[in-house]
Amino acid sequence: MSTMNSGLHCTISAEILHQLVEINFGNDTKVKEFGLLQGGLFNTTYRIQLEHTSYADVILRLAPERGEMVAGSASDPLFSFERTMMAAEPIVYEYYRKAGIPAPNIIACDDSGSIIPRTYMFMEFIPSKQLDHASISDIDKERLYHQLGVYTAIMHQIEGASFGWPQGDGTIKGSDHWSEVLHSFAAETALKAAQANYMSGVGEEIAAIFMKNKGLFDQVTRPVLVHNDLWEANVLVHQDGELNIAAIIDGDRSMFADREFEAILSTESVAFHEGYDRPLDSSAEGQARRLAYRILSSYFNAYVHEHQVNQPEDGQKYRQRTLDLLEQWKQYNKP
Repeated sequence: MSTMNSGLHCTISAEILHQLVEINFGNDTKVKEFGLLQGGLFNTTYRIQLEHTSYADVILRLAPERGEMVAGSASDPLFSFERTMMAAEPIVYEYYRKAGIPAPNIIACDDSGSIIPRTYMFMEFIPSKQLDHASISDIDKERLYHQLGVYTAIMHQIEGASFGWPQGDGTIKGSDHWSEVLHSFAAETALKAAQANYMSGVGEEIAAIFMKNKGLFDQVTRPVLVHNDLWEANVLVHQDGELNIAAIIDGDRSMFADREFEAILSTESVAFHEGYDRPLDSSAEGQARRLAYRILSSYFNAYVHEHQVNQPEDGQKYRQRTLDLLEQWKQYNKP
């Protein structure tokens, strides 16, 4: 396998691609043509045109190779939730569909590792463009952001039995206490950063925020589904009389969390918030939680861009943002 952009994004041979098609669509199915889609740094994605099957145009997504890794070791580039998140994606989209949120149609998902040492899935191709496409007018974008706000509010009504990460079997890996999920996530990020000698001491400082302020975070008692990676590139739109949202994609990072953990809630788009139609918690506690969420998200992104997907310029941006937000936290929490 060849590597592109990062050690996680790995192409497969044409022979393996054809083998996966035959296994999932039948021996009579023929690959008319296929191409690697650009832009991904984590999963590897192909668009494939097929013949002699009811699915003429499909997407194949492959998670990073599993390899012979020991979870939590310095040699393991993946976070614990990343090892199971693609297998949970069909579960997430089923939540979407039941709630009326447009989602991709998953044809097959294989987490067995029996053919290749990677989770992979086939889904129907959606004729569409991303919400950040240059051809979308400002007027259309405002209306689409309003739609996105409506769908996000619906998503945040989907309740889980506990806080944490959905699993492929429908369970949730996490805790009844929101503070414990946050601390575990922060501690794992700090451990990986320490193993890479990255931002010495910062991870421990961030993890301590969630340990020392358990009561603040455990004021949140209702775990709801958040997308956790909701930005314009993960919103597909299509022409249906007028432009409308065709699907919200890349839901594999979804988790059951405080609704205000959803980063897009910090957007300044008036149309989005009109569609969302739910105010943020304006109390001192609510503002403190959101600041802590931003610190954790920025720190995670700093590590990921610097050491997981080899995007050092973005890594530096998130690194500085993390330090600035940490300073805000210290000022906010002065005695």
